[in-house]
Amino acid sequence: MTNVSLSSAVGVLLALGGTTLMAFVKHRSKTAPINPARHLVVTWGGCIALVCLIIFWEQRPLSSIGVTFGNFQAWGIGALLGVFIVISSGLSLLFAKKRAISGSAHGLLRLAATPLWFRIAAVFTAGITEEIVFRGYPIERLNEMTGSLWLAALVPLAIFTLAHLSAWSVSHLVTVFFGGVVLTALYLWQHDLVACMIAHTIIDAPIIFLPLLTRKLAAAVNAQTQAMGGAT
Repeated sequence: MTNVSLSSAVGVLLALGGTTLMAFVKHRSKTAPINPARHLVVTWGGCIALVCLIIFWEQRPLSSIGVTFGNFQAWGIGALLGVFIVISSGLSLLFAKKRAISGSAHGLLRLAATPLWFRIAAVFTAGITEEIVFRGYPIERLNEMTGSLWLAALVPLAIFTLAHLSAWSVSHLVTVFFGGVVLTALYLWQHDLVACMIAHTIIDAPIIFLPLLTRKLAAAVNAQTQAMGGAT
């Protein structure tokens, strides 16, 4: 095994295994309040460690994981895709209010209880760090190591989805998997991780307004439930 392949193997283990383990460590309990400082330190710490590995051990540029600048067409596609998913998700909530909120209730309420500054930071943190550790790096390195682009795409997608069990219910993984599929497809299409970061950030942006959204959604569910009760 060459020095480059050894560093890549360690990098993949750090990106997929280490990051997933840290996700469970930082949350600890799905019902306990979120610790903003611990969340940001652990998340950014793992991502920065991976970036340092790329630069100093692999001695490769960030373009080797799809981080390039100036591809405005790809960025535009990422932005439009993010907006499309936000709108489609919003419409799905209108048609399945009660079912939609019940599967993610604990996670949504934990996020809604956090301060505004943290929700803003969490949106950008997820959009940047998760795309590096779960998309760009493992897809590129696993493709180099295995020669199979499909395997390189599917393994990180599966682990990305399962990692969200640290903070969300099993039913919520359907939404995570769908988002992961879309972002993975975007990366395979454009090979531009910044475009994926833009799309991911836009998709997560409604988290900023969670206190307002959860109140309105809960009110709509209660109104729907009362209407159904009155009709029986």
